[in-house]
Amino acid sequence: MPIPGTRSPRRIQENTGAADLTLTDTEIEAIDEILPRGCFGARSTKGHVPVWI
Repeated sequence: MPIPGTRSPRRIQENTGAADLTLTDTEIEAIDEILPRGCFGARSTKGHVPVWI
């Protein structure tokens, strides 16, 4: 997923190139295991606070 905001044209190309990226089911499962669900910080609800490895 492209990340908005950048400081250089090279980063804009890198970010827009991410739109053409296709993740495999295995990659999506790995991301799902690593990243927190919901929001982070004071807005996190119980059960949605991330556990970092």
